[in-house]
Amino acid sequence: MGEQDTSIKTTRAVRDRLKTLASERNTTMNDLLAELVERELTEEEREQRAQQALEEIKRSTGLMVSDDARARARSFLQSLGQEHHAA
Repeated sequence: MGEQDTSIKTTRAVRDRLKTLASERNTTMNDLLAELVERELTEEEREQRAQQALEEIKRSTGLMVSDDARARARSFLQSLGQEHHAA
């Protein structure tokens, strides 16, 4: 292992699935994991993107998005995420 490498403890089933996915994509498990974690946003990153979107809406249209509209949009997006994970 290189100086920056580390180990992650997981189940055999997870390890085997990672190995299969990496093989299908002609990549390594490390590169696959890096791709997967880069794809996911932290809560802070999601909030930053939401704020940027609100600022862009205001800049391009002159309109402010109400707290109620933002809450409804967040609820809708969460329901989409729940449907995605359930599928």
